[in-house]
Order: sequence, then C-alpha cells, then structure tokens
Amino acid sequence: MLEKLKQLFTPKQCAICKQKPQEPRPYYNDQGEKVLVCQKCVPYAERRAMRRV
Repeated sequence: MLEKLKQLFTPKQCAICKQKPQEPRPYYNDQGEKVLVCQKCVPYAERRAMRRV
C-alpha cells in the first residue's frame, strides 16, 4: 500500500538532471528505488553502475 502511494506522488523528473525526462528509462538507484532517467543522462547512469529495471 505504501509503495502504491509512493508511486503516485513520486515526482516525474530525471533522477540525474532533475528536468522532465525525454524518453525516460527506469533504473534502480543506490537505495534500490525505481527512478526515471532521461535519454541524455543514460550514459552517466551506466557509468554510475545504476541497474536497469
């Protein structure tokens, strides 16, 4: 239940550049939470070893 509420109120922005994501891709951050990463920040997310969902 808490997870569903968290998904509803999670900001829809890129986890790296904090802008509205263009062609967002889901990744897991360091805490294991699912975050969105925009197309231009995908190489940075890969270098930081973020796991793809």
